[in-house]
Amino acid sequence: MYYVIASGKKKSTIGQNAIETLIKKLQERGVDFKLMVSEYAGHSVELARIASEASDCTAIIAIGGDGTFYEVLNGMDTKNVPIGLIPAGTGNDFARTLGITIDIDKCLDNIIGEEPVYLDYLLVNGKHKAFNVVGSGFDIQLLEKEIEYRKKYSDKRSYNAALMNTIFKCKFEKVKYKIDDGEEHEQQMFMFDCSNGKWGGGMLPLSLESDPHDGIMEFSVIRTFKKIGLLPLLLKFQKGKLPETDYVKYYPCKKVEVDVEPRLRVNLDGEILDLFPITVEVVHNELRYFKSKIAPVDPYEILKHKKKYN
Repeated sequence: MYYVIASGKKKSTIGQNAIETLIKKLQERGVDFKLMVSEYAGHSVELARIASEASDCTAIIAIGGDGTFYEVLNGMDTKNVPIGLIPAGTGNDFARTLGITIDIDKCLDNIIGEEPVYLDYLLVNGKHKAFNVVGSGFDIQLLEKEIEYRKKYSDKRSYNAALMNTIFKCKFEKVKYKIDDGEEHEQQMFMFDCSNGKWGGGMLPLSLESDPHDGIMEFSVIRTFKKIGLLPLLLKFQKGKLPETDYVKYYPCKKVEVDVEPRLRVNLDGEILDLFPITVEVVHNELRYFKSKIAPVDPYEILKHKKKYN
């Protein structure tokens, strides 16, 4: 029995249409499944826990955006139950890293009757889990402001308004970090990220060298600069050219300890939590998922033709 966990957000036309299509496709294939629809924030965590404990659960299928995937990951039994991912959100950042398409037929081809393989995830403070990215700094300030603007705008205007506001009002904080139990570093930062995937923030190239199967995450720190240089920096960021500058340093690692002063909140796959100080570790060879039969598109090809892959 496949337990399907879906977001019940009524405002998400994409998600509702995808759920209806998925049900139809599963019925056409004669697949035994049980649909579980979340009714409020955090509900998918509970549903994933219930599904994992069911004696007839073959696998969990999560359909939705990065937020749904995050909640299911934090509720499921990652040691004994595999997961299938069907992207039906606006960003689909982690699915893009994995090469998982929004085509539901192709997603089901990956899942039904197939053998799962291992997939890394990030563990924060030994408790909280994330598929894609853990970070703070500019991105957390932007996320918090976007949540505020969503009350006024239901489309991309909320992001654009939040971006302009954050550009002029962002604060540079002091970050302390220790990589793989090494020596402690300290500097003023613009932002930092622990990346398991390549993309974040709706197709922003966070760490194009990341591979969520290798047991390694990319810890990156962007240093401070004069605010007048923020717009040019963001343009380089969007084009994947940030590594060509001297603003960012990347540290491949398995574990990182981070603290920020003054304290900010932390972004875990779009969820905002009060967690500092944090220890982020890669969990390797524990969680199993159903891999895409189609190889992921080269990220530099995506950057050249963003409209095609958006």
